[in-house]
Order: sequence, then C-alpha cells, then structure tokens
Amino acid sequence: MQHLDPESISLAALGEDLDESGRAHLEGCDTCAMEVEDLHEVVRLARAGDDDPLESPDPAVWAGIHAELGLEPAQLGDPLTRTVPTHDALRAVGAGSRTADGASMRGRSSRRPLGVRHLAAAAAVGVLVGGGALWAVQVFASPPGPEVLAETVLEPLDGSTGEGTATVVSGEGGVRSLDVRSTAGEAGGFEEVWLIAPGLDRMYSLGVLHGGDGSLTIPDSVDLAEFPIVDVSDEPLDGDPTHSGVSVLRGTLPAGSDRQQD
Repeated sequence: MQHLDPESISLAALGEDLDESGRAHLEGCDTCAMEVEDLHEVVRLARAGDDDPLESPDPAVWAGIHAELGLEPAQLGDPLTRTVPTHDALRAVGAGSRTADGASMRGRSSRRPLGVRHLAAAAAVGVLVGGGALWAVQVFASPPGPEVLAETVLEPLDGSTGEGTATVVSGEGGVRSLDVRSTAGEAGGFEEVWLIAPGLDRMYSLGVLHGGDGSLTIPDSVDLAEFPIVDVSDEPLDGDPTHSGVSVLRGTLPAGSDRQQD
C-alpha cells in the first residue's frame, strides 16, 4: 500500500486539510495515523514556546534512528551524551501505549521502528514550526568570547575633568586590541591613544577615539612590557602626527599584560 508522503504527514500534523484521497488513506492506515499523531505532539510542544525546560530525547529514540540508518557499532553513541544504547534500548523503540482526546488509540507494540519517511516528516514539521532551532540554541554552547588580559583606569591630567578605562583584549587568533573608553569631552581637537615607555621618551600611536570610544589593534611588534603607559591626548587639527604635548587621560597597565590566562 502506498503511504502518505512526508509533506502530507507534516501538513496533517499541523492541522492542514488534506485532499479527499489523503483523508481517506489516513482514516484507514494505522501507520500513517500514528505518525500524524506523533508529529502533532511535536507541533504542540514547539508552539508552546520555551517556558518549560526542554528534555533530551529518550535513548530509545536515538537507538531507533541508529538502527534505521544501519550505522556501525562504533557510531551508535548518543550524539548528546556519547553513551552506547543497550540491546533493551534498541528493542524498546515503538514500545508503550497512547491515548488522545479520550479516545482509545492503537497500541505501539505493533508499530515499526522510526523510518526514514517518518524522520523526513518530522524534519519538515521542525522547519515549519521552528521548534528545532530553539532546542539547538539551548543544547549547544556559545563560542567563548574575547579574553581580557589586563585593564587600567585612566586618570585625568592637566586640568581635565574626564576619566576612562583601557582594557587589553585577546581576540580571535590571539590578535590583541586595546579597548578605550573616555569621558574627557572637553578636548579641543580629537582624542588620540598612545602607548608610552616609562621614561616618556618613546611612544607609539594606536589610533583615534570616536565619540570617546575605540577598539584599537595592538601590533605584534609592540611589547606592552616596554610600553605600559596608556595616554589619551588632545590633538589639534594641524596635520602634525606627533604628540601635541597635551595629555587629558593616562594610566599604566600592570606587569604581564601580554600573558594569556591558562
């Protein structure tokens, strides 16, 4: 007997009306009726939102999928827990009973294991409802963010009333950046960030702040042990690339600012 295709199964589970032949088949086919009922429960849970915590699939579900796909024994681990399903778990697929809306339903004891057609219909329902995306977001952890290597408070200089912070961050691929926040809004020109040696005889310009904020790349050639002082200067619009001599904020990074945490 020709069963309903996965698209018709998923549409029926979503409450959509089938054509006359589809309705007739569904009324007389135990297999398709059970699949529609199972997927209808998936739809109900997906539409209910994420108010209740989502549970991991039962080991018997994974066992059925593995058995249907004919995987090698080494690949039979649960992809979430990496446990190997037991013989009882493999036999448990399709076991149990069910009822719906007060009506007695067909037992699961005669039901075949989850088939590829059933899985395809479930996938179609997941795409249409979007419940699978919510589950994936909760199961898989977000990638780690940038690592903070060091930070310092920037104190006002030369009569400035502002303040700020400077944070050394190690991002993707170990690229370092200096995240600077400044409230020295009284600068007459623009604010430029410098790394300066302790003797104030050598300095390196990292770039310009925009609106008091900036994330500036620290070149690999710059050793923060040699240039630990973070300086924010008030630079006039005169085209001169050297330091103006007017510093509005300054702070010193602690020793070992280049070291990443273990």
